[in-house]
Amino acid sequence: MDSRLHHGMIRLTPREQDIIELLLLGYDITEISKHLSIAPRTVKAHFGRIYLRFGIMGGIKRVKLATLLLSKGLIPSEPNQSPVSANERERQMIKLVAQGLNNRQMATVMGTSEHVIKNDLKSIYDRLGVWNRLELALWYEGHQHQELVN
Repeated sequence: MDSRLHHGMIRLTPREQDIIELLLLGYDITEISKHLSIAPRTVKAHFGRIYLRFGIMGGIKRVKLATLLLSKGLIPSEPNQSPVSANERERQMIKLVAQGLNNRQMATVMGTSEHVIKNDLKSIYDRLGVWNRLELALWYEGHQHQELVN
């Protein structure tokens, strides 16, 4: 894990650093628990303490954590140099995912159904070559400085 996580006000234990590293590789709680040979409830407890330290509440907390780490420069980003085609609706959806909203919350904000949100997100994932909302949030944070073109 990046040593910059040791600096400043927030200190992480070596185990918490391992958990965050696996999160950023796209592992879910079950995969993290298997990889580290600890119980899933123990992984959840570690995440709970990490969320408290970073002041993360509500929404999709793992996405919020990864987005926060990237935005603070605590993990490296590799921005693509070419602009990405996205309409206004897609730009809004990507931003909402990066903010940690779940599909229900996104549907409320956008005035549509969860089913429509789910289908639209699948399309965005395919076009950008990401697998899930965590990767999409990380992609967004790494590409904020670039303009998304219509």
